[in-house]
Amino acid sequence: MKNLIILAAFIGACRAVPLRIVNGTDAQEGEFKYVVSVRSNLAHVCGGTILNDRFVLTAAHCVCDDSTPKDPTPYSVQYGSVHISQDTQRSVNVEAIKCESFNSNSLTYDVAVLKLATALPDGDNWEPVVLSQSFDSVDVHYGVVVGWGQLSQDGPTSTTLQKLDVRTLPNVYCGVMYDDYHHVCLTAPSGGICQGDFGGSLVVDGAQVGVASFITNRCGTADIVTPNIYARVPTYYNWIVENSSV
Repeated sequence: MKNLIILAAFIGACRAVPLRIVNGTDAQEGEFKYVVSVRSNLAHVCGGTILNDRFVLTAAHCVCDDSTPKDPTPYSVQYGSVHISQDTQRSVNVEAIKCESFNSNSLTYDVAVLKLATALPDGDNWEPVVLSQSFDSVDVHYGVVVGWGQLSQDGPTSTTLQKLDVRTLPNVYCGVMYDDYHHVCLTAPSGGICQGDFGGSLVVDGAQVGVASFITNRCGTADIVTPNIYARVPTYYNWIVENSSV
């Protein structure tokens, strides 16, 4: 009964917050310089974030068969713009893929590091993301997610990076359904992530705390019962750092 009362109070608090973004709004050039499009044969498949000039963080299910890396040959990343296309002006090929112990059944360890074939050139059109080393999931946090995924269920993908304001669910709710050591649950009224957004970032207070992993309902649905699920970056922080140096 106590948990039901807490749940009802939390739902009421969520409804009181005036966040009404449906499938996001257009990001502006230079707003998310750490974001990249992960592509296979020049077609966008997932999002990612720049760790440094040679490495990119994304979701393991985008580039791995369980804990086995896929052939990196078709993969590249496009950086430096909120607009994606098939031109290769700001594109770098992937040389190698590193997977954690990804489990496609439990969807734990859904993180991967891409080693780029060449270093990103010096310039002001990209910057590394700041990784969160710790994240308190006891309370609600407000953050932002981004992606080039589908704009609606079975709809087209976006050619302009979309951003969406979100809230995280505290462990008292997220931990009931999912492994809160490995996952961060988030909600967003009338919005959420979709196919093509996976691998993208959840950023809270300027640091990446999550990697888009999976959805629990239709695209654009992210509520307290069927939240969007992100791989928890602090859990994998040491592995990410160890695997993102030359």
